[in-house]
Amino acid sequence: MLQLICAEIGHTWSLPFENPFIIWFQSLGGTNGYFHYFLYYLFNFISMFGEEMILVGVVGLLYWGLDKKGGERVGFMMISTTLVNPLIKNIVCRTRPFDSDAGIQNFRDVSGYSFPSGHSSGSASTFAGTAVEYKRKKWKWLIAISVVIPVLVALSRTYLGAHYPTDVVCGLLLGVAMVFLIQLLYKVVPNKYFIYGGTALLGIAGFFYCTTDDFFTAYGLLIGFICGIIFEEKVTKFDNTKVWWRVLLRVAIGGALFLGLNEGLKAIVKLCYPAYKENFWFESIFRVLRYGAVTFLMIGVYPMLFKQTEKLWKKLGWVKDENVEAADVTDEITATNQPIAPKKNTLGIIGFALSFVAGFVGIVLSAIAVKRAIKDGYDGKKLSVAGVAISVGWIVLFAICMIALVAFMQHKP
Repeated sequence: MLQLICAEIGHTWSLPFENPFIIWFQSLGGTNGYFHYFLYYLFNFISMFGEEMILVGVVGLLYWGLDKKGGERVGFMMISTTLVNPLIKNIVCRTRPFDSDAGIQNFRDVSGYSFPSGHSSGSASTFAGTAVEYKRKKWKWLIAISVVIPVLVALSRTYLGAHYPTDVVCGLLLGVAMVFLIQLLYKVVPNKYFIYGGTALLGIAGFFYCTTDDFFTAYGLLIGFICGIIFEEKVTKFDNTKVWWRVLLRVAIGGALFLGLNEGLKAIVKLCYPAYKENFWFESIFRVLRYGAVTFLMIGVYPMLFKQTEKLWKKLGWVKDENVEAADVTDEITATNQPIAPKKNTLGIIGFALSFVAGFVGIVLSAIAVKRAIKDGYDGKKLSVAGVAISVGWIVLFAICMIALVAFMQHKP
């Protein structure tokens, strides 16, 4: 029925104010000045907070580091939202703004359909899901992050010409709605695997009409998630940690493995079948299997390394006694049932470490921006503006997230 309605009104449609708003928004930076390039790179960077690696990093921070059960629930909120989104997209089939109006510029390499915005719904489900999951803590900073980051992502997608305002608004609403729906299901359904299995069964419908990569990516994530959770509960059974450097190490290695395994599998298949992307069904099924396998390894198998690294930390003397291990697992009491007092130099060490990491990543992202800008033929001054925009955006957003992490670790119930 919805497809028939869309066919009647056409796939290129917008409300009267949308195209003028996008054109006005893009004109704020001018057409070729320094502020234009600053906004261009800044919004491209902000857009990353609705993309795969950042969202995986947020879920990994919870699941691998701070709270396994909470990470599982937030992870399912994110994955189920990324599955529902393309199911809607491939029914509505709305074209991108830059394809419907010559006055709208395309500042981002995008494909597929426009409604609703996947970046907006993904960031909303992940960050709002985290806030809802820990609502009993009543952390105002977490509520602020859950609102600010998705809204910034939504604005960035509009500025870049990838989405209409209605795309991003409906994307945000979809993400938030999925959070509350999943929370409700967790409360009323006695076995969580009924929820997971039901979602997988409903998702099968997409194989009959979806033609965009995002559906097959999401379905692979879902299958890998379910298998990984089962394997972890039956075999791995790892413990969380609230020791800051272990959290960061687990997330850094996990993120690198997720990216490396994904790219490695693609490279292997490309060597065996160079033209595999031209075969729609081969590429689609391979995408499901690839993301399913990598997600399973990251959720179920990768945490098996945590127990082995514990032995290494003890051997190196970084874990000195049982009190430290108790603090690592519970963060509440020592062996003598006394509150744990944070070390005086903890915040200083964290500040130094975060400054180093932020600087290093800022340099890397700036280098990527410069490389892309050189390819586009930009001059030296514009290159420097691009680097500054990327670095400023990274440091500000990274600092927000890390301050939240420090607050979480220092919190006493």
